[in-house]
Amino acid sequence: MQRGGIARAIQPQRTRAPDSADTADTLDRRPATVLCTEGASAETSFRLWGELVASACGPLRVHRSGQGTFEGAIVTGTFGAVQLASVRAEPHTVELPRPAVAGPAADGPLCLSCVLDGEVTVSQGGRTVVAQPGNLFSYDSSYPFSLRMSRPIHMATVKFDHRLVDLRAGLAHPLWAASWSGREGVSALLANLLRSTACHLTELDGTVADLLGRSVASLVSAVCADKLGEAGGAPDGARRALLHRIRVYARAHLGDPGLTPARLAREHRISLRYLQLLFQEEGVSPALWIRNERLERCREDLADPRTAHLSVAEVAERWGLLGASHFSKLFRQRYGVPPREWRRNCLRVPS
Repeated sequence: MQRGGIARAIQPQRTRAPDSADTADTLDRRPATVLCTEGASAETSFRLWGELVASACGPLRVHRSGQGTFEGAIVTGTFGAVQLASVRAEPHTVELPRPAVAGPAADGPLCLSCVLDGEVTVSQGGRTVVAQPGNLFSYDSSYPFSLRMSRPIHMATVKFDHRLVDLRAGLAHPLWAASWSGREGVSALLANLLRSTACHLTELDGTVADLLGRSVASLVSAVCADKLGEAGGAPDGARRALLHRIRVYARAHLGDPGLTPARLAREHRISLRYLQLLFQEEGVSPALWIRNERLERCREDLADPRTAHLSVAEVAERWGLLGASHFSKLFRQRYGVPPREWRRNCLRVPS
C-alpha cells in the first residue's frame, strides 16, 4: 500500500528459504500486516502516522505537542473473531471525537489492551483512568473516546464485537474507560497471552489464526465477565452481569444435548421464569438463543476445511443437535440453504 509514496504496509518477511511449495504457501498466508513510518521525513512522518492509524483503526484523529520525526509501528491482523495489534509509538493522542450531529452509534468494536511499556490516559463518557505497564484497560470505539500517551508507548490490543460479551454498541457500560491490574487471576492469563502474542504476530501463519483467535476470545469473554460482575451493583448492571455469566456457561456447554433453559436456571440458582425474563429483555427466548448459538457453531465448522472430514450429522452432534433431518431443517430455516450446500459452496476450490 502506498499513500503519496510514503506509507508502507509490509508483509512479514520469510526468515529462511521454504522447504516446499506448501511451506511457501503457508508463509504467504500469514495474517499480520506491519504498518510503520520508517523512512518518512520529519515533515511527513506524523501525517503518515495518522493515515496508518486510520487504516488500522478507522477514522480517528491523532495529534501531538512535539515536532520533528515521528516513529511508530502497528502490527495487526485478524485471528478468527478477533483482531490483534501491537503498537509502538512516540507520545501522541488518539481520539474519536463527538459527532457534530447526533446519530446512531458508530460501528466500532470493543477494545481491550495491555500496556507493555509507557502510560495511557483513557477518557470516555466522563470517566478517565490511567493505565501503566502491567495494566489492562478497555474502551468502546463505538462511542467518543481519547487515548493520551505522554511517554513512548508499547501496547498489545485485542478488538472484538460487542456480542462476544453481550453488550450493545453506543450504550454506556462498565468497560468504558476502565483499567485494572493484569497480574492476577484470569486477567493475568489474558495479559500474558497478549504480551507474548505481540512479540510473535509476524511469525504466525494462517493455520493457527483461528485457533489463537478462539483462545483469545475465550479469555476476553472470561475477563469481561469478571469486570461486569464487579460492576454489577446497580440493578441493571447486576442483571447484565448475570446474563453474561449465563451465556458464557451456555457457550462452554453447547456440545451437550442436555443443555436446556431449565439446566441454565438450575446452575445459576434462579427460577426458569426469571431466566426467561432476562432473555426477554434481549428479544429472544433462552431456548431459541441456545439453538441459534449451536447453529452458528455448526455453520462455522461446515465452512472450515479442518472439519471437512466430518459428516454433516457429526458436525451437528458436536454442537448438541441430534438428528440429521431435523438439523438440516433448522439450518435451512436459519440460513436459507441446506447445510450440505453451504459446506459445498464454502469449501469449493476456485479453478
